[in-house]
Amino acid sequence: MTNEELINEAASLINVRADNGNLIGDVGCVLVSGNGNIYYGVCAAVGSNVFCAEQSAIGSMLTAGEYDVKKIVATWKDEKGNVFVIPPCGNCRQLMYQMNHANLDTDVILDKAKLVKLRELLPYYDWWKQVS
Repeated sequence: MTNEELINEAASLINVRADNGNLIGDVGCVLVSGNGNIYYGVCAAVGSNVFCAEQSAIGSMLTAGEYDVKKIVATWKDEKGNVFVIPPCGNCRQLMYQMNHANLDTDVILDKAKLVKLRELLPYYDWWKQVS
């Protein structure tokens, strides 16, 4: 699938539900695994519990026994229906790296014509320096 197709697919997952201060489904994510399988996720902020759309898609991938993320994209829509591509948050970046260090080469889609490797979004991932 092209970046544009993955962006459109992620945007199609957005189905916002706001209830009692909770916000569910306002971000959609599509993940392509190393085996070429596609996994989907949406986010939820319920009380003090928050999980990202990327975490939801990653959870589905892990449940299927896969650990390699080839490509990932997350989208959000404003009240006018405009679609925005959003990069994974720091927790999601770290999760992808820690579950498989090879995921540093994951393609993170930032636009129809732009993608970057996870390693570019996770600088100093291997920086451990002893304090003298």
